[in-house]
Order: sequence, then C-alpha cells, then structure tokens
Amino acid sequence: MADILFYPPLPSRPLLFDQLFRSVWHFLPALAKIDRLIFPYAGDDFALLDASQILDMGRIYISRDLDPAIADHAPKYAGKILLAQTKTRAPADYAAAYPNLRGVIVWSCGAATVAAAHAIAAATGAEVVLADPFTVQQETLLLMRFVYKLFPQEELGALVNECHGRFQTGLKGWLLKAGKPRNFSAFGNGPSLAKVVEAKIDPGPSVRAVCNSTIGDEAALAHLDPELLICGDPVQHWGASLYAGRFRADLKRAMANPRRMLITQLGYVPYFTAVMPEDTHARAIGIGNDRRPKFNIDLTGEFLTAATANILTMLMLPVAFTIAGAGKGTVDIFGCDGMAFAQATKPWSHANEDDYMGRMAVTHRVHPGFWQRNYEEEYWSYCQDLEEIMQLAEGQGITIRSRTPSFVPALGKRYARIA
Repeated sequence: MADILFYPPLPSRPLLFDQLFRSVWHFLPALAKIDRLIFPYAGDDFALLDASQILDMGRIYISRDLDPAIADHAPKYAGKILLAQTKTRAPADYAAAYPNLRGVIVWSCGAATVAAAHAIAAATGAEVVLADPFTVQQETLLLMRFVYKLFPQEELGALVNECHGRFQTGLKGWLLKAGKPRNFSAFGNGPSLAKVVEAKIDPGPSVRAVCNSTIGDEAALAHLDPELLICGDPVQHWGASLYAGRFRADLKRAMANPRRMLITQLGYVPYFTAVMPEDTHARAIGIGNDRRPKFNIDLTGEFLTAATANILTMLMLPVAFTIAGAGKGTVDIFGCDGMAFAQATKPWSHANEDDYMGRMAVTHRVHPGFWQRNYEEEYWSYCQDLEEIMQLAEGQGITIRSRTPSFVPALGKRYARIA
C-alpha cells in the first residue's frame, strides 16, 4: 500500500479538480495498491472543499475536456483522497507529515519545484514523477509507468504469462486456415484507407489487422472485418481526455465481435481490464517492449518488441511478420500514406480528416506538452525504422507489398498496385 503526494500545493479549485480527476483515471488499475492520494491545497477557499462530495458528484466537477466516464469511477476512491490545507513548499514539512510516500507527482514543473520534490523523495524513499501536462511531453506515459511499478512482481509476471499464452493460442488460428499458411493484411489510417473502403476493395484471404483511429471507423470495420485491433498511444488511447474516452467507447463496440482480439503494450492491459466488459478481458494481449538495437520479428521466440514511436513498427509489423513468417507468406500494407518530407513539420493526415482533427483538438488542450514535438525527426526516424524492419523480414523469406501509394520510401519502393 502506498501514499502518493501531488506537489506543489494546488492554488485553485479548477487546478485541483483537474489533477484529481486525471489521477482517478491514472491510478484506477492500481486502486487496491494505494492508501491515499494526497492533494495539498493553498487556495483561500479550502472550507468549500469536500472530498466525498467531489467524488460522488464527479459529473459536476470534472472538466468537459476529460473523459466523463472517469467521474463514474471516482466514488471508488472514497476514503483514499486527502485534501490538505497548506501553503508551505518546504520539503521537510512534507517529509515529516507523510513519511510513507511511494511517489511525488510533480504536476507543475519549475527548477525550484522539481528540486524540492527530489528533496521530499530523498527523505521518504519515494519516486519523483514529472507529470506537468504543459512542459513534459510524456507526462501520461511517465505516470502510467509509475502506476505499473505499484504492482508486485508476481502479478506482473502472471500478466506477462497470460498475455503470452493468449498470443500462442491465437497463433494456432492465425497461422493456418484450411491447412495452408496465411498471409497478413495490415491497415493504417492514412487518407488512402478511406478510398479502399469506399471502393470496397477486397484485400483477399488473410489475417486482417486495423490500428488506432480506424478502430472507431464503423464503415472500415464492416468492410475489412479485422481479426486484430492494434493500438498503443498513451495520450490518444489510454489517456484521460475526452478523445481517449471516445476511443475506448469505440474500442468497446469493436470488441463486441467475439472474433476480435486487442493487441497493445503490456502496461496498458490493466487499464483495458479496468474499464472493458469482462467477456473481453481474455481477448486482450499486451506485448512488452524495450530499447533494443534490433527489431524482433518472431514473437514466438521472445515476447518483446523494439520500442519505437510508431504503432506500425512497434506492434503491427512484428505481429504480422511473426504470423506470415511461419509460412514465408506475404504481408500487404494499406493506408500508410506518410507525407512528403517538406510537409513533415506537422501531424500526419488521416482518413476522415476533418472529423478526426476536430475530435483530436481536445487532446491538445489536455496534453499541450505532448504536442511540442519535432515532427521532422520523428518522421525521419520512422522511415529509417520501416526500411530496417522490412529488410529483416525479407531476409527471412517474407514478401512485403504496399498496396496503396505512400510517400514513405520503404513503402513507395514496395508498391504493388491493386489490380
């Protein structure tokens, strides 16, 4: 069990409510592992605060930019939220008041504040988590990594074994159909995917996988009929925003088809099981990743992928090559358009672009630091990663075809027009 301190003191009710409801989401899978979330409060209106009322009436207090479903989970935190009136920032005061801290969540980062947080941590043995949504690009991911550490190693080991077992069971159906090795069709969510769906192009017999926002595209799901749903973005899929909540609602609808399985990163599986219907839990597969120098395209050997910043290279293709590689099959790729290098200073375009970007705007408000990115560097790295992983697969006898046009060099030179 653990106490978690939010630091520095929150100066106003809007900021308090924002951090409180974000934390309701972030700590939900580990609710049984924490004693208290401690929110020091420096506003002059402390007498107006009532933790029980805030939790019970969450729909009133939660921001419109956050997933409203979070408010439904808030009552589960009864007795676990401590609102403490204080104006002090002195590390010694916090170390004395809360000696059993497991974490210090720095929600507003400045040099002096971070230094004070480290002093509190040094005195209590806690871990510092930099989670300022305005200045820390990966604040959500860092929080989720911290939450993951609250689980004992036995539970984490059991989770890995369960996911690996589900993957191995799934392989029996994915590898063969009517006694023949199966090919793989991987669908991105670039603008060309909409043309594939509108023209009702038949990808042919294969294991079919869609990713990210396509999971919420009912027309694409109806036409492509995928067996695998793949996602793994900490902000857009597993974050606290309204957009992430709507994505999870779309994922729930897509998973209502009992043939479908979800593949995501291992650390997100506890969030999936915390909010999804129980009958979907055994169809969620989490795969771990690490900063390895080479790609792993045979997950039957080692159940880990190379950590990259793109769903295609981190999850989709390692799974595709594992399946197709068993029979030296073919991997067809659709809807991975990329962009011209001259345009690589902005986010990529998507199928149903107007609707997608309209809904995405909320994530820019909830996670402004996440979007302070070097898109040119990310895109260049993605292009290099894609060529490397494809060369590795081709060296093992797998055929790769990009079935829709792409600006990405690795895909462009493997373009095979659909007849």
